[in-house]
Amino acid sequence: MNLAGALVYWVIIAIWLAVLITVAVAYYKNPRTFGGTRLLLIVVGIDTARNVIENFYFGLYWGAQYGVFSASLIPVLGKPYLLIIPKIINVLAASLVIGLLLLRWLPMALRERKIAESEIRQTSEALAQEMEEHRRLFETSVDIIIVTDSDRVITRISRSCAALLGYEPAEMTGRYGGEFVAAANTETLRNELILCRQGEAIRNFQCDLIHKNGSLVPVALTGVWSDQAQRFFMIGRDMTEQKAVEKKLTDLAHFDQLTKLPNRISLLNDLNNPERKNANAVVAMFDLDGFKDVNDTLGHLVGDKLLTEVARRMAALVPDNGRMYRLGGDEFVFVIPDSRDPMIATSIADTILKSLEQRFEIDGHRIYIGASAGIVFAPADGTDADDLIANADLALYEAKASGGRKYRLFARTMRAKAKARHEMEGEIRRAFSENEFVLHFQPQIQLSDGAVVGAEALLRWQHPQKGLLAPAAFIDALAQSPTALEVGNWILQNACATGEAWRAMGLPVRMSVNLFPAQFHDEIISAQVDAALKTSGLPPELLEIEITENIALNNDDTKIVALHALRARGVGLAFDDFGTGHASLSCVRRYPLTRIKIDRSFIQNIDSNSSAEETAVASSIIAMAHHLGLSVTAEGVETASQAAFLQSKGCHEVQGYFYARPLPKEKFEQFLGEWPKKRRIA
Repeated sequence: MNLAGALVYWVIIAIWLAVLITVAVAYYKNPRTFGGTRLLLIVVGIDTARNVIENFYFGLYWGAQYGVFSASLIPVLGKPYLLIIPKIINVLAASLVIGLLLLRWLPMALRERKIAESEIRQTSEALAQEMEEHRRLFETSVDIIIVTDSDRVITRISRSCAALLGYEPAEMTGRYGGEFVAAANTETLRNELILCRQGEAIRNFQCDLIHKNGSLVPVALTGVWSDQAQRFFMIGRDMTEQKAVEKKLTDLAHFDQLTKLPNRISLLNDLNNPERKNANAVVAMFDLDGFKDVNDTLGHLVGDKLLTEVARRMAALVPDNGRMYRLGGDEFVFVIPDSRDPMIATSIADTILKSLEQRFEIDGHRIYIGASAGIVFAPADGTDADDLIANADLALYEAKASGGRKYRLFARTMRAKAKARHEMEGEIRRAFSENEFVLHFQPQIQLSDGAVVGAEALLRWQHPQKGLLAPAAFIDALAQSPTALEVGNWILQNACATGEAWRAMGLPVRMSVNLFPAQFHDEIISAQVDAALKTSGLPPELLEIEITENIALNNDDTKIVALHALRARGVGLAFDDFGTGHASLSCVRRYPLTRIKIDRSFIQNIDSNSSAEETAVASSIIAMAHHLGLSVTAEGVETASQAAFLQSKGCHEVQGYFYARPLPKEKFEQFLGEWPKKRRIA
């Protein structure tokens, strides 16, 4: 043993002290980290103390031997009983460590074993519960669960197959799965299974399974392939309700729910079908005449029932190869593919129109309506749905503009007319906003004494470029324009104000006013007439409303009620242009008329040499009016012989160029002042 050997003991002491200090510092800085290793810290402390004491002893002893420490330490430290003390300390330290292990580590080990056993038990119970849940899921699943081998033979199937397919599980187990797949889906399902074995999962594959009773059940299959188990695992969800919902949604999207006819979307799809592009087809669009009045007077419930009955009648008259659609509202369309024969198209349209003129019995109401139609031929009049529908609509417009209850074939000139009409409507709106409309007045002469008893207010347009325009240039477009209601009210207001001004001047004359069809609704006509009379102060008996045939043709009870109310207030009601339409005689008794105005066409050919045949119509109208207690005014009187003839037949009043042209307000007032001096009596 030399000095270096003695120093080893001191190095060992330093190392063990460093270990102890390191562990102590680490524990001090983060007790929670060392919370589970306190026993280790105690053991290390004990062993460190033992090593320090033992090595301190030998370090002193051998240090004294080699002169590092005082030699007097050698006899003290070299005593035999001191040499045994380190060994005793080693034994005590080892015993203490073993005791600590027994006291701490053994209970901990037992506790950990119990924890491990508890975890194993819990895992086993959870696994058993999971297996039980899987079993119950398999047995109680509403969806059908299928397990097949690599040859697609069913090895296991859930009990839900009984409810879905009518088979018990035992009836399907062991059989080839393809037996239960509809033939139309067999090939595609086989391809899906091949891809599934290559690692691609089957997701919501739509197919039909065969029920035990032979019916097809739509299902959505989702499945995977297990290489380890060599099995296909699939779940099939019953899609019957979803398919029914999808069909209902499809019906909602493509069929009118009221009439059950295909709707506009179906029409567009059919006309735009790529397979039928440039193919021959007849397209006819229908619009009901007077349907709005049915809704307004009898209610929408009756209107809906009427539409249903109209659809039934129309569909029954369309050939088997044709199809009827409802576009919406009271618009219908029929399409006959592979046809371009005008005779067939017009014959069907005419039959439908005549059928719709027949009486409808709805909830105890006898309803009479009519319809108009526009007809186009593909591909001559259009190759896509938009063109065909637009052109059919133009033809329909022409049919309605010419009186309605008829059909018109599309012609290229209609588009130009529509463009001109659109431009005219814009001009009319501008003209009204810039006060370009003016009223002229034509005197109405009493034949018995030649007195001016009335004036008809006639609209004129003082155009900034074209000058003064007569009604023939714009009145039809104005009547169908959205501006008609405003212009009509303006005419009524100004005519009443003018009539009251003349009455205040001591020139009381009856003011006759032509209203537009848009004004002939219960609330509108009543409100406008009341407002005009109230604002102007004109007595009701000095106002006369003229009704045209287009208005009379619409059998609207609300209009008649409104006119009765006006008549009860004293307002006169005249039937204008009488005798020119088929509805005239039938309407005379329905409306509370006070006057009939004979159309100028029955007067213009009368002269001193006219035969009885040439004057028969005028004579008959006058005679009929006398029997009904109505006054008669003849329009278009241009000669003295015409006036003389009318007076001889008992006609009460006349108006025409023989007396005066329509005059502006100021000139009419001048005419009233001068007329007594030059009045003409036939």
